[in-house]
Amino acid sequence: MISTFFGLEIARRALFANRALINVTSHNVANANTEGYSRQEGLVVTTLPMSLPSIGIVGTGAQLSYIRRVRSEFLDIQYRDENRIKGYWDELKNSLEEIEYILGEPSINGLSSVIDSFWNSWQELSTNPESMSVRGSLKEQAQSLVSFLAHIRSELLLQREQLNKALEIQVNTINDIATQIGALNEEIKKAYIRGQSPNDLLDKRDLLLDKLSELVNFDVRINEVGEAIINIRDHLLVGINNTVYRMTVSSGKILWEDGIDVYLESERGKLSSIIYIRDDIVGIANDMGYQYETGYLSVIDRLSAVIYERVNELHRSGYGLDNSTGIDFFTIIDTNKGVNATNIKINDLISQDLNKIASATNSDVPGDGSNALKIARIREEFLIDGSFTVGDYWKNQVSMLGIISQRAKLLSENQKTLVDAISSRREEISGVSIDEEVINMIKYQQAFSAASRILTTLDEMLSILIERTGVVGR
Repeated sequence: MISTFFGLEIARRALFANRALINVTSHNVANANTEGYSRQEGLVVTTLPMSLPSIGIVGTGAQLSYIRRVRSEFLDIQYRDENRIKGYWDELKNSLEEIEYILGEPSINGLSSVIDSFWNSWQELSTNPESMSVRGSLKEQAQSLVSFLAHIRSELLLQREQLNKALEIQVNTINDIATQIGALNEEIKKAYIRGQSPNDLLDKRDLLLDKLSELVNFDVRINEVGEAIINIRDHLLVGINNTVYRMTVSSGKILWEDGIDVYLESERGKLSSIIYIRDDIVGIANDMGYQYETGYLSVIDRLSAVIYERVNELHRSGYGLDNSTGIDFFTIIDTNKGVNATNIKINDLISQDLNKIASATNSDVPGDGSNALKIARIREEFLIDGSFTVGDYWKNQVSMLGIISQRAKLLSENQKTLVDAISSRREEISGVSIDEEVINMIKYQQAFSAASRILTTLDEMLSILIERTGVVGR
């Protein structure tokens, strides 16, 4: 026999279920513009039915089973994979633009023009070797060349220092994100153990994983109690029970706290990009001068060394107006260092006495400018790798930088388009649509009103039964 109050219980459950659905809708609307928020849905299921003799199975109403967040794990993985690549090319593009600005090429005021002006001054001296004004002009052009080379090298060294600072900042950011994820893991685990689904906490953790993906390559798996275990290759970043393994920067290298090198996958994340730009594009700082071809610090030092050595070689063999000979045109500033762009200057003897500029091949021939002509023709000599003149070598290096920069810009734009497309797809699935939520709100409101009406009707039926039954005829 069905209880008289059976219908009231069904109506009550309907009221509670639809009220809960309205609360979920309110939460969605409130977080429509919250970064990383995933739309939530309340799943309503029928309650356990009753089995009655002679009647059969009778429904007992509905209840809110759980609230789930609408999220695509596949799109999350895809987004993070592509976001790592985007982070790499974005960082590379921005840094290359700064290096291009430092080199100042192509430009009428760039190093190419300064080098050409230096050779032209020697050419002019060869036609008028006795002119003090021409000699003075040569000195000024040589000083401009030395200063320009030193300026470029100093700016590249400053860029390297800034990249080291950027490296430390990004490593600290990774450590902070890992710490936050570890703390969220603990809260999520507690909720999982209680049988709850901590949707908002999961959203916060996924947002942190999205941000982490821009910085470094990593793998993540979720264990049975909801903890996110993060590995960078074979080393843990975040483990179970809020265990976080922090990174540190020592002598420009990224290490784990236990001293092991951090593995950075090529072309994945900003950290990888910073290391590549610093060591391969800017280059290794070496006060002893050119050692091997790595980065533009070595390029500028090699260029400086070739000019320094070849000009000095020819200048030592020539004669000045005062018959002086065997004098270097350039000298080293600090003898404890090698020939590099910031460690060369015009010989003090020449700066103090322009007569000592060796324009002549023979002594006692004041009008002889043949040695100056030899120095001017250095511009035509294949002094670098047997196939490049000084000017061609520099132009080739600048062109290579332009090609790398153009590629970085193109790939950065392509990755942005790809990441934006994946992000849009994620937003279509997980994002909050105000129009859709308003429709849901009206639907749940009407269902709530209908349940209220059922409750009122049952109440009136019970009132008749209780108050009027058995009083007929009195």
